[in-house]
Amino acid sequence: MGLGKGKHKKNVQKGLLFKTVKEIDQIRKKHFGLSYDIKHAAASASRVVGRFVSYVQFDTPKKPAYLVLLGVSEESLRDTHNGAVGIATKYLGKPFAKVMPQLLEDIGNCDGAVIVNQEGKVARVGAQLTNLDTKKLLSLRKKEFGKKENPAVLLGFCGEVGTRHTSAIVASYKHQGVQVVTLSEESGDIRVYENGTIIASTNRKDRITGRPKVHFKEPKQVSPLEKIAELATMSI
Repeated sequence: MGLGKGKHKKNVQKGLLFKTVKEIDQIRKKHFGLSYDIKHAAASASRVVGRFVSYVQFDTPKKPAYLVLLGVSEESLRDTHNGAVGIATKYLGKPFAKVMPQLLEDIGNCDGAVIVNQEGKVARVGAQLTNLDTKKLLSLRKKEFGKKENPAVLLGFCGEVGTRHTSAIVASYKHQGVQVVTLSEESGDIRVYENGTIIASTNRKDRITGRPKVHFKEPKQVSPLEKIAELATMSI
């Protein structure tokens, strides 16, 4: 009986993982294409001009970025802090599979994590992950792959990444069996982590451990317009 329940939970979590990745991929396609680049470039350029002519300035749209933990136990929830403010509170306790599209749209570019418990319900939104021991995971990887100059590369990333991604991989190591999904605001890369490793990624240069559980199409390269947008935001 116990084994049957355990297998059922694994299947539910697996299905939720696929649904989460699919939903985030749909969001990514909306925000990392040519039309969005044009809006981003125009808004960024207006910020430069707006320093001299204030009425032409308008906000640069933010690209979405996510950190989602799936299958988190009640005990592991103790290693999260705060979260769920404002509009996000209405999603607490709701099945993540049902509220996922609207929840992800509402939080947009969120610094904190979305935490989904073992029952598939939303437990935290905008939470901070605490008690993460990055050094412990790095020490383990050094024994496997030797010393590398860049800690991010040692962890399996293709290059330097932000704290969202290092927190994700270390959290997946600390909470064994939990699956973590991230979307990068900078590159648009989607990654899936489990047991301290990257198990799937849109970035072909990442080190994938084991047989990928999720397959992605080749990601698009950053467009020239995106590069222009970045230049437009620099100080002059």
